[in-house]
Amino acid sequence: MKNLFKLYSLIFASLLIVSCGDEDLEPTLAMDKDTVTGIQSADDLRSVLNSAYNRMTSTNYYMREFIAMGDARTDNMYSNVNSGRGTATSMDHSPDGYGPWGTIYGVIAITNIVIGADHASLEGNPAEIDYIVGQAHAIRALCHFDLLRNYGQHFVDGQGGANSLGVPYVKTYKDPANLTPARDTVLSNVTDIMSDFQGGIALMSNGALNQDSSYMSAAAAYALMARAALYFGAVDSSFYSTAGAAAKWVIDNSSATPVSAAAFKASYYTDNASNSLFELEATGTDNPSINGLAYSFRGTSYGYYRILTGDNCAACGDDLYDIFAADAATDVRFTVNGMIGTQQGEPTVIGKYPTANGSDNITIIRVEEMHLIYAEALLRAGNAAGALTYLNNVPALRGATPYTTATLDNILLERRKEFYAEGLRFYDLARTGQSMPLINSIKQLNDDLDGTPPQFGSYRYAYPISISERNANPNIVQNAGY
Repeated sequence: MKNLFKLYSLIFASLLIVSCGDEDLEPTLAMDKDTVTGIQSADDLRSVLNSAYNRMTSTNYYMREFIAMGDARTDNMYSNVNSGRGTATSMDHSPDGYGPWGTIYGVIAITNIVIGADHASLEGNPAEIDYIVGQAHAIRALCHFDLLRNYGQHFVDGQGGANSLGVPYVKTYKDPANLTPARDTVLSNVTDIMSDFQGGIALMSNGALNQDSSYMSAAAAYALMARAALYFGAVDSSFYSTAGAAAKWVIDNSSATPVSAAAFKASYYTDNASNSLFELEATGTDNPSINGLAYSFRGTSYGYYRILTGDNCAACGDDLYDIFAADAATDVRFTVNGMIGTQQGEPTVIGKYPTANGSDNITIIRVEEMHLIYAEALLRAGNAAGALTYLNNVPALRGATPYTTATLDNILLERRKEFYAEGLRFYDLARTGQSMPLINSIKQLNDDLDGTPPQFGSYRYAYPISISERNANPNIVQNAGY
């Protein structure tokens, strides 16, 4: 269905232009009146929302950098700076700005057009219209969550934790009274994000549209809410129970199921695989090509994001090869299954983004994560036995040795094994109060200021806000340290 509306949605997307550069918060419409008043039916509304999905496939967002930087700043991967790319992995960011700020706010702008439309006047099935609006709410929540965990000051020393600066939570499209919004607090952001997820779930619970996992759904929104609530537990521990409840709902009620050891590798070659809850679509004709994750992870010309290996210092921690060593011959996530190998002379992620031109859909969240979120929520609630059951649900399907005890370290280890190169590791380390581990003092620290990975509390745990955004919006305060 999405492909049927692809061209139409791109017409809407082509009307979106950025007023003062890629990093500005408020995109503007070249034809505001024609576009907004031109939404007259459920099909029109769906086409506008499709342009939000399309913007999420930017290489500055989920089709490359957002996922890659979730691993390349950590003990999983690094950049060899091939062709001058990936230099930000040292986290020595220029105060002029870095990251997906403008791209994400462009997506938010489109969701606000959908949410703010006159739904009662639209032609079409009201239940379908509700479902489309529900998708927009959940996407808006995800976008603000992604902004918060990259620009918020909650893990930076001296900035106030939950009361520190978050990001502007933009709920209306081009509101004349709020064209230059100030940054909300982290706590305010958290409240709004959870409210948007819950609102989206309520609107999508009617099941009016039967769509594959390349669209947002109630199950995907529950899953993403579980991920967000787990992260927010570091700000307010009461969110751990919310994370557990949302994850358990997905486990019990969604159609997604964890893939077996035999099907694990194939799931990365399969769009809308049985374990996928939400993914973004790419095709043979609409893909990031050499700018995508596949080429960036192992391409012969670029191939700059590579597996980080140690062995050059006694004090260095475990790399990906080390953590798989005990099950090296059986764990299908490792070399035995061709998921990790060597290309261009470097240890390389091979199996997770297999198609060289980037035509694989990018999975944003899959059901295996729900088992590990629920395990962590149970552990934090004092139910170690239940936590062990859900923790072991994953290695049992991977040819790996089961755990004998449920500990936070074991859960984080299993998350690292299961989700390497999927963009989660940085946020796991941050939310659990950990410094970035030292694995290789040469490879890991290219262009680093002080010769060590950032320690927890460093201002470098948050990206700087671009000078173009600060010039365009006088109410935006730069992040500490920049």
